[in-house]
Amino acid sequence: MRRPITIALLLAFAMAVTAQSAMKVLDKTASSIREAGDVQVKFAAATFVDGVEQTSTEGVMLLRDKSMQLTTPEMRMWYDGHTQWSMINESGEVNVTNPTEREMAAINPYTFISHYKKGYRLSMKESTLRGQATYEVHMLATKPDNPAQEIYVDVARADHMPLCIRIRQGKEWNRITIKSLQGGMKLADSDFVFPSSEYRDVEVIDLR
Repeated sequence: MRRPITIALLLAFAMAVTAQSAMKVLDKTASSIREAGDVQVKFAAATFVDGVEQTSTEGVMLLRDKSMQLTTPEMRMWYDGHTQWSMINESGEVNVTNPTEREMAAINPYTFISHYKKGYRLSMKESTLRGQATYEVHMLATKPDNPAQEIYVDVARADHMPLCIRIRQGKEWNRITIKSLQGGMKLADSDFVFPSSEYRDVEVIDLR
């Protein structure tokens, strides 16, 4: 009986060490992102179901804490941390909502910064991505009501900045590839609010 117990203890110890290492990597990543302040991120995004790509796009995000502005060829979105304004470029309409945490988790790739310390089981392995040495951190939700059930964060070993983030909600995976990140931006509160004066002909539909 001693051999299975010893193996089980060794496996448990190895998993604990890996989880601690993953936590340290994400701590450094979160610290690096916060130190960057207001940031501009150029990205490519794609959605997959059962490994089949459903949609793809690319664009620019402006980020400050929970606030976000998103611009792609198809749409623009502003979020001030509470209210979201979403405008499909061809619709001539902007929808106003108060999104849930689950909904924002699918849009904002940096949501993991606020959640990795609780509600997830962490593991990690060393890898490479786009020619860079990386840590691939895996976050697996411990409760079924977590906004994102599974997250992979590919972190550059050189500076601990994220290169790619994959988020699973149900059967759908959202992959955000970070092409560039510029910190130290001087963003205003108004950058995260729908600029109605610039879109006088757009119909505002309040869905709150």
